[in-house]
Amino acid sequence: MGRSNVGKSSLFNAVCGRKGLARVSRSPGRTQFLNTFRLVLLGPGRERRHLRCVDLPGYGFAAAGRATRETFAPMIGGYLKGRASLRSLVLLVDIRRGLSDLDEQMLGFAAERGVPSLLVATKVDKMGAAERALARERLAVGTGVRPIDVLLTSSTKGLGVGELVADLAGLAAPPRPAADV
Repeated sequence: MGRSNVGKSSLFNAVCGRKGLARVSRSPGRTQFLNTFRLVLLGPGRERRHLRCVDLPGYGFAAAGRATRETFAPMIGGYLKGRASLRSLVLLVDIRRGLSDLDEQMLGFAAERGVPSLLVATKVDKMGAAERALARERLAVGTGVRPIDVLLTSSTKGLGVGELVADLAGLAAPPRPAADV
């Protein structure tokens, strides 16, 4: 989840290695529903891990009608509050913009429910290395995590995508033991 135009769908496509799986648009707010995807990732020991990912509508500005935009908050809130199986919240933040109040609210919500959060900075290819390191430090300080725990990614350059896949595989359910017959 994250603000509109943070690159959620683009990063999701990069993680899956497939263009067009999640719809990408230049105008913010094109994801207007809860889009569910079932992924099979390789976990520790190259075992297959199953993960259900939900691409949520973005919050903040969206190029959608008012009536549509007004459905986003109840849809997202209802999903997050009603999902007993929610294992983690992956929050995407545009590294150039930093945390918004809504981003902080989402992290607070996850902390209150005891749901681990993964903080992913997107669009890092649009900054130089020194500027990127400072922005990572600011995000870490703003959320109370170590800078190393802020994952830097770029869907266009593929930066950090492998690390994100590994982190997601770590969150995925381990394989079920075979039933004794």
